[in-house]
Amino acid sequence: MAAPSVSVIVAVYNVEDFLGECLDSVLGQSIGRGNLELIAVNDGSTDGSAAILDDYATKNPEVTVIHQPNSGGPGAPRNVALDRARGDYVFFLDSDDYLGSEALERMVAMAERNGSDVVLGKMVGTGGRQVPESMFRQSRDKADLYRHNVYNTLSPTKLYRRALIERLGLRFPEGLRTGEDQPFTALVYFNAEAISVVADYDCYYATRRPGHVSLTQAGSDHLERLPQVAEMMELVAKHVEPGENRNRLLLRHIRQEIVSRFQARWLAMEEPDKERVFQESRRLLDRWHNEWIQDQLAPWDALRAHCVANGLRKELEDIAHCSAEEAESSAIVDDKQVFANYPHFRKSAIPDEMYELTKRIKTRCSLEHAKVDGSVVVLRGTAYLTVIGAYDTTVDIVVQSRDKQKKRRVSAVMEPTPDLTEGSYAYPAAAFTARIADWPLGTWDLFAVVGSQGLERRVRLATPEDEPENGRGTIRLFTTGHGNLSVRVTPKVSFLRKVVRKLRKMLSRR
Repeated sequence: MAAPSVSVIVAVYNVEDFLGECLDSVLGQSIGRGNLELIAVNDGSTDGSAAILDDYATKNPEVTVIHQPNSGGPGAPRNVALDRARGDYVFFLDSDDYLGSEALERMVAMAERNGSDVVLGKMVGTGGRQVPESMFRQSRDKADLYRHNVYNTLSPTKLYRRALIERLGLRFPEGLRTGEDQPFTALVYFNAEAISVVADYDCYYATRRPGHVSLTQAGSDHLERLPQVAEMMELVAKHVEPGENRNRLLLRHIRQEIVSRFQARWLAMEEPDKERVFQESRRLLDRWHNEWIQDQLAPWDALRAHCVANGLRKELEDIAHCSAEEAESSAIVDDKQVFANYPHFRKSAIPDEMYELTKRIKTRCSLEHAKVDGSVVVLRGTAYLTVIGAYDTTVDIVVQSRDKQKKRRVSAVMEPTPDLTEGSYAYPAAAFTARIADWPLGTWDLFAVVGSQGLERRVRLATPEDEPENGRGTIRLFTTGHGNLSVRVTPKVSFLRKVVRKLRKMLSRR
C-alpha cells in the first residue's frame, strides 16, 4: 500500500462532545482521503470518546484507532501514533480543535515547493480562545526563525517532515500535563532546512468550548513549569550562539513564561510556594536576563523583570495587584514623557525607564470622509493615541497657511467607536467630526492634533480613500504630492466678470 502524504495524529481524552467535528475536519480535507491517514490514540478516556473512535474506524479505512491506559498527558499517545505513522508529513491536531478544509493541501504544497521541514498554518481562535498571531502576518516560503516571530509558537500543531523527526529520533516527553511540546518543536526548528508559513488561509481552529477546559487552556502550576522553562533555555543556549539571535529566543521564555507569572495566580499562592516561585524565577533571570532583553520588554513586563532580578518582592507584589489597563489609562505625562502609573513610581529605587511608555505610544489618524458643504469643510475620521487613548481622546484640526504664517485650531466632536480595538486595547470614543468655516483666501494645509491624558501629538491629515467631495463654490479640496489633504480658497467671481472673461476668450481666437 502506498504511503499517504500526511499522517494526522490526534491524542484523545474525554472529548466526546467535540470529537466528531475534529475527525470530520480531517476526513473532509481537500487533499483527498487517499493522501492521508488519521491515527487517533485514546488515552484512557472515561466518557464516550472510545466508542466514537471505534465507530469512525469501522466506517473509514483511513482511520486507525489505538486504545491505551491513561498516561497523564498528550506526549505518550503522540509517541505511540508516531511509531505507526507512514506519511511523508505528520500533523498533530488537538482533539477539541478542527482544521479548515484546505489546510493540509495548502501546507503540503508549501512544503513541497520549498523543501520545508516544518510549516506553520494560520491559527484562528474560536469561542474567545487566544492564539498566536505575530507569525501569521504574511505567508513566507522561507521564514527566519529569529526575526519572523516563528519561535513565539512552540505548540506541536504544525506540519512536520517525518523524515527529519525520525533522523533526529524525536519523541515527546511523557507524563507531563503541559509543556511536552516545546522541546519537540524547538528541536525541529533548530534543525530545519526551511520553515514556512501559510498565513493567507485559516488552517487551524483552536477552540474554547463552554464547560470544557483542555490541558493547554488550563495552564500549569508555576512550580511544575519553571524547571521545564529552565530546560528550554538551556536547549536554546546549546543550539544558538550567544548574541542577538539567542536573546530573541530567550526573550520569548522570559516574557511569556517567567515575568508573566507574577499576577493573580501568584498572589493567591501559599507563602512558601510564592517565595519559591520568586526565587526560582530570580535564578533564571540571573543566568539569562540581560540589558538587550530588558530593553525589549514593555513596562508591564519590564517592571516585573526588574523587581525579580533585584529581589524586590514587596514592590513586585504591589505592582502585580495593578492591571496594565489601570496603570496605562491613568498614565503620568511629564515634559512629553509618558509613564505607566504603577505603584512605587518615583517612590522607590526603581528607575523611571522601567515605567516609561513614550516609545510605545503611536498616533493613529485616519480620515474617512471629506467634503465641502457650502462654505464649510466637513471632515470625519478616527484618531487616537495607542496604549493611553482609551477614554479621553480629543481631536483638534489645525488649519495652517502654506507659508506657515497663519494658523487656527478647531475642536472636533468625538463620537463612540465601541468596536474599535488594537491588540488588547479598546478605543471606545475615537471617531471625530470637524466642521470648519470662515475660510480666508489662500492655500491651507490640514493637521490633526490628537490628545489624551495631557499628551498631544500632531500629524498631517491624509486624503481619504474616497475622493473628497467639492461643492460649487470657491473652496476646493485637493491632494498634495505626498497624499495629504489641503484646501484652496479663491476669490468669488461675479456673473458679469465671468461673461466678460468668456467674451475676451472668444475675441482672442479671431
